[in-house]
Amino acid sequence: MKIQRSWLRLIFGRLLLLSLILSITPLRASTGSRIYLPVIKTSPGPPSTFGFDVREYYDDRVLGYAREANPRWVRAGDVTWSRVESVRGTYDWSVLANVETNVRRLRQLGFEPVVIILQSPSWAQRTPGRMCSPPRPEYLADFARFAGAVAARYATGPTAIDHFEIWNEPDYTVQEVGSDVSGFGCWLDGGMPYYGGAYYGEAVKLTSAAIKASNPQATVLAGSFAFEPSRDDQTLTFMRGMLASGAGNSFDALSFHAYGEWGAGDLLIPKARKLRGVLAEYGLGSKPLFATEIGASCNTLRGASIDVAATCPADFELRQANYAARIYAETIALNLSGALWFSLVAAGPQVFSNAQLIDDQNGVFVPRPSFYAFRNSALLLAGATYTGLPLVEPAPDQINQVQVLPFRKGGRTMYVFWVPVADFPKIYNLQVPPGSIAICTDRINLEVPDIYYCSDTNGDGIIPRAVNELPQYVELIGR
Repeated sequence: MKIQRSWLRLIFGRLLLLSLILSITPLRASTGSRIYLPVIKTSPGPPSTFGFDVREYYDDRVLGYAREANPRWVRAGDVTWSRVESVRGTYDWSVLANVETNVRRLRQLGFEPVVIILQSPSWAQRTPGRMCSPPRPEYLADFARFAGAVAARYATGPTAIDHFEIWNEPDYTVQEVGSDVSGFGCWLDGGMPYYGGAYYGEAVKLTSAAIKASNPQATVLAGSFAFEPSRDDQTLTFMRGMLASGAGNSFDALSFHAYGEWGAGDLLIPKARKLRGVLAEYGLGSKPLFATEIGASCNTLRGASIDVAATCPADFELRQANYAARIYAETIALNLSGALWFSLVAAGPQVFSNAQLIDDQNGVFVPRPSFYAFRNSALLLAGATYTGLPLVEPAPDQINQVQVLPFRKGGRTMYVFWVPVADFPKIYNLQVPPGSIAICTDRINLEVPDIYYCSDTNGDGIIPRAVNELPQYVELIGR
């Protein structure tokens, strides 16, 4: 059985990776007839803007799963200031040996590593005893020097790193961070102007300048905002402070995190729109956005002591797959520079609220339906461009209606559609040029999805589809 699954994965991965249908001479076929695809000899498509969080503590087996989706980005690990410079003025690079090994193996596969610079050493902490603490004002220059030294060390060679995040989720208060050793958060402070955002902006300006002085090719990602929906006013105020400090022109992309929301829409959409709105206030409306964490989880409470497995609905993995099957289409439609799923592999539901795509069951990797949905959609849409209207959340009275996103890929039109909430499939009549030949892909959450002709054989300009919460893909390949 293992051999059979390996061959199926190889065959389907190659079919999609090599543009799936592009080298096939289409033959008129009856709607719903099965396609038997020939050997394809074209070149692989461009890497997707999608990627994964793959840390150094996973063995090389994880790379094979990551590679199946042909990603561009991989979030490769944390560069911890607290450990490298535990003694002021002395850098111990040996503590990053595992991160360097991870970057090297990712680079060998053509993945672009992204790392996070974070954690204050005890001698620099504004809040004593908390690694998440920002550095005190007199040590901001030390933080910048450290960032510059990191960029210089990894500027070239097999461990080259060109993409750096400045801290992780700084829009949490120290009280919201559950562990004294956690590195995320702790910059948000209600007693400071803009909740501390202006202070973070000063750090971004200094560190970005130091990084770029050491590596002019480097890309600096500021923000990495958790952007909790329950208090997004605080995050947006924090962001305004960062921009008011003059940091807007010092970083290359604004990063943020967005996890799935069931029902009317996805948090990715309103978060991207709100962030772009604030950027526009400061004349930075064209600044790229990068979602450095996306996912679908049962519960996203930080530091909470809960039984995550007990809070998951019985159909959670199915719903997670529905989300994974549409999130790449939304990422392209939102014109994001990148989107990284957190995380690719984890052992058990307690690892960040059951968001992983692959379960590590006592050393055995077991892909979920969401992994196949994520992989298959990324491969189907590799190289596609969005051609529809600006993406918005469906209104409450539209959540049981078909959502349609149109794309162009290789000179052809592709549609992705689904129903956000569907008790029963909705019949949708896709309007096409009369006589269009089309390829449909559904059951995308399977290792080998269903791929078949669904052409307009009667020439009435309609391809009828029964649509539910799992997205379907339709590509028009000729007439």
